Amino acid sequence: MQYRIIITINNKKKKILFKSNDISYARKKYFKYKDSNKVLYGRDHIAYKKVKPVHYELILLKEWEKDDTTYTTRDSVGRNIEVNDKNKKWTILEKCDYYFEEMFTVFGFKNRLTLIDIIKTILMRKNSSILIKQVNYINNKLLIHQNNDFDIVVCKCKKDCKKLYDLLFDFYEKNNMKNIMFTGKINNNKKNTYDLIRAKTGWDEFKLYRTKTRP
Repeated sequence: MQYRIIITINNKKKKILFKSNDISYARKKYFKYKDSNKVLYGRDHIAYKKVKPVHYELILLKEWEKDDTTYTTRDSVGRNIEVNDKNKKWTILEKCDYYFEEMFTVFGFKNRLTLIDIIKTILMRKNSSILIKQVNYINNKLLIHQNNDFDIVVCKCKKDCKKLYDLLFDFYEKNNMKNIMFTGKINNNKKNTYDLIRAKTGWDEFKLYRTKTRP
């Protein structure tokens, strides 16, 4: 009997993590993957061709047998639903949500940054001349202002940007920080903000004003 542990993306197989013919070992591996899956900012969208929501799952499978019990879970409104392989090749034994750490494009940085990178490298940047820092956002662009300059974190969409802002604010509150102002979504003086971004980046109007972007 063959067993597999796979990751799915929007209900389609993404990757096989493990294969075995030992159910006990396969279960141990599955729960090890599940328990070690810790991220700070779980990826909510992908931007291949276009920006769209993404959902990953970790699944333990066994080869299908005629008398296998159908796996049951709940849908978004709490109803019991059956999940099975229509091709009758595999039976689901266990499954759970799985998360990948999101990575962000930051203007001026060669490599993309994770949430913890943004906190350590930008938000917590030390400079004796900095008295106060400011964090706000406009559409899918989060701005961190300090020392008469600002960094631009480009997110895939507005929802991702708002989530990033909220997580940075949570970090600020939990760590009892005093020198950062979180001023939320920029609703006034948008033109002035866009002018500042254009002057810093040289972006054309399409890149400047768009609300979704590929990484």
